[in-house]
Amino acid sequence: MDFYQMEQILAVARTGSISEAARQMCVSQPTMSHAVARAEKEFQTKLFDRGSYPLELTYAGKQYVEAAQEMRRIYRNLQKVCMDAAKGYAGDLYIGIPHNRSAQILPRIIREYRQMFPNIKLHYSSANAEDMKEQLYRGELDLCILSKVDQDPRFRYEDLFVEELVAAAAGGLVGPEQLCGENASALKIEALSGLPLILPSERSGLGRMLKLLMEYYHIDPDVRMRVGGNNALYTLAGAGVGVAVLPMDIVEQSARPEGLKTYALSAGGIGWMVCAMLGRDAVVSEPERALLELIRREFGGKRTEVEVFPGFYEGEM
Repeated sequence: MDFYQMEQILAVARTGSISEAARQMCVSQPTMSHAVARAEKEFQTKLFDRGSYPLELTYAGKQYVEAAQEMRRIYRNLQKVCMDAAKGYAGDLYIGIPHNRSAQILPRIIREYRQMFPNIKLHYSSANAEDMKEQLYRGELDLCILSKVDQDPRFRYEDLFVEELVAAAAGGLVGPEQLCGENASALKIEALSGLPLILPSERSGLGRMLKLLMEYYHIDPDVRMRVGGNNALYTLAGAGVGVAVLPMDIVEQSARPEGLKTYALSAGGIGWMVCAMLGRDAVVSEPERALLELIRREFGGKRTEVEVFPGFYEGEM
């Protein structure tokens, strides 16, 4: 068995379709079918149930995929160790980073990073947080930059910076009784119970975090709308549809609609930890380490006084 054949089998397992796997790997459908047949002949067992659509793995196929994903992770670690030993920093670096966060982070570090590692080609995936975690576990990504909502034992985490959360609302939606005393720029966290809210999808990192926050503070949310992107939250809040809770950096990057106000959550502010998520036993190469240090340097000094919400940050694993 060679690694390319292994990737072909993994592609069929991931897509549930020989034709789609062939399309993604830029080969013909007969070539992909032959790869599956060759693997089944080599291991003397069926890997897929041909009677189902999408194709389902047999028990042997599930064992194959699990072992192949582990082999992929080991091979990737081997590549990193050899690259660091030779100081021959060339190749590909696969990063999982949400689209909004990539727009926040990458423009501020990419030029310096390319000067440091001109022969490293960066690739990034911008799927939702749960899908990126699975890509990382399968060995398709080297690391993910995500908000630290929970701690999955399959991974380890390195803290990067604290990101403040704010409420954004058009004028008239927030009354003086909902503010923190004389501080007109801070909203009582419990006041979220009485406001019409625009919330993100619960599959997103922000959506999962806000669900935890609401539960922690016993908030019964009046959800008027759920949307798929942080920028859409900000735009709808500006249109007066409701109150959006979103990262301060989204506010800073966006053109502020006329009449829109932003409020800290509680007098001192509440935030969450943005972290690098890596495989539990993954080797961190020098190019990866440099990327994380650039992010820390660029963003790590911001709003250090903000309280990190205890519901989803429990320290290093």
